[in-house]
Amino acid sequence: MEEFCLEIEDGNLREIMYSSIKGSGAFRRFKDKDKVRRFAIEEKWYKCKYRDEAIKRIAIEWCEKNGIAYR
Repeated sequence: MEEFCLEIEDGNLREIMYSSIKGSGAFRRFKDKDKVRRFAIEEKWYKCKYRDEAIKRIAIEWCEKNGIAYR
């Protein structure tokens, strides 16, 4: 998500999106407030590698936190 936010060309939008991903619950805030859709960058998010990587990291963190093996 960080890489995605930092690649946004519009400086104001980049700052809004980047600040939404700081701290715990970042992915939820990123999606729940619907910033991606509101700023018309949803298509870019879903088509890019960043979304898949973000979901993968969340899954890995969850597995590690819960003592579940993964590959």
